[in-house]
Amino acid sequence: MGVVRTDKWLYAYLLKSLELPTVQERMVWQQQTIVDPLSDIFQTTDVAGLHYHLLQIGLFHPTQNLSDEIDLWKEVHPWSIIQNQLNHLKQKWNGPDVKVYVLPINRESSVEIEKLGGKTGISLSNAIILFISPTLTEDDLRALLTHEYHHICRLSETNQTEESMTFLESMVMEGLAELAVREEIGPHACAIWTKYHDENWNPDWFERWIKANLFVVGRNNYHYLLYGDKKTGIPIWLGYYTGYKIVESATLSSDSAKKMLTENAEVLLHRSKFSNEGEIGRKTLSKPERRE
Repeated sequence: MGVVRTDKWLYAYLLKSLELPTVQERMVWQQQTIVDPLSDIFQTTDVAGLHYHLLQIGLFHPTQNLSDEIDLWKEVHPWSIIQNQLNHLKQKWNGPDVKVYVLPINRESSVEIEKLGGKTGISLSNAIILFISPTLTEDDLRALLTHEYHHICRLSETNQTEESMTFLESMVMEGLAELAVREEIGPHACAIWTKYHDENWNPDWFERWIKANLFVVGRNNYHYLLYGDKKTGIPIWLGYYTGYKIVESATLSSDSAKKMLTENAEVLLHRSKFSNEGEIGRKTLSKPERRE
């Protein structure tokens, strides 16, 4: 367990890919050297489908020249920085063992990823994959790992899955992960979405899109609410932003990231500044007393 030396995968990929004349050949080689080794943690035999999925969420494209990136990574060595942060958090939070895979991000990726600073990650039950650019600082790398490993710890405590998780729990999980980043690295390292709507927040957004969907189950069923949707006018990162504001307004300065790992999402909502937004979702809960 720990950070997998994917630099060895990348050297092998780069060495041969430079000799391959077509994009299709490089695509096949990428699938063999980068994607196939990940199929076990995704518990799938559909390597081609997994390859497409990873390209969609941030994996570097085979047309991308990695030579300069790898030279920069030799100096920074993100694997060591990430391993040290993982060791620190695992001990501090008494967290589970996990494998971490570090791979280059697609430099032509979506506007959303560009706004996130050229980094993104995904967390599975026993693994984390980080897509990063070569210009990230040490704080950037530590923040990204902290956010994703907090997800691992939260999922371990709640026994939730993407299929069983409510929209409320997803929002709270994202918010708690960024509170952990703030605690570990500082406010400067928090994701852009934690303050993205501070100047233009409209209370009607909560009423229109958030409240009635709080207890919708299955991440695929509320994905558009988390990330936003231009077609329907849902603001970018609405669910992420709201989740952060829920937990930020519900926690005390003495609440540590470790302490909050087990906090119930509904309790946090009712302690938050959104608790006065009328009846919450499809069920009404008694409002818990605020801890002092």
